[in-house]
Parts: sequence; structure tokens; C-alpha cells
Amino acid sequence: MPADEQGKTIEVVNEAGNDTDDLMEDFIAIITSLGARLYGPGRSKRKTEKIVAQLKDNNG
Repeated sequence: MPADEQGKTIEVVNEAGNDTDDLMEDFIAIITSLGARLYGPGRSKRKTEKIVAQLKDNNG
């Protein structure tokens, strides 16, 4: 049964302009979180920045 038949609506709050950008942001968030668990918050940020730079070099 569709949402409108149930009296409900779906509201998109944060539309992604580009699917690739949205996926990249999610990927960076995951890498940052996992890195913080492995290396600690400070070192994780540096490692994440290094990974992001390498990904941008490979895609650009």
C-alpha cells in the first residue's frame, strides 16, 4: 500500500546533487570512524586525509 494511501508523506531533507559525491562522503565517514578505532582520533584524521588525497588522485 503506497504511503499516500496511509496518510503519510516522504520528505527528502538532504538531496545529493551527485551520487558519486554522496557515496564518497559516506566512504570518508566510514574510513574516519574505523581509523579512529584503530589509530586514535588524531592519527586517524591524518590517515584519512592521506587516503582521500590518493582517491582524488586516482579519480582525477
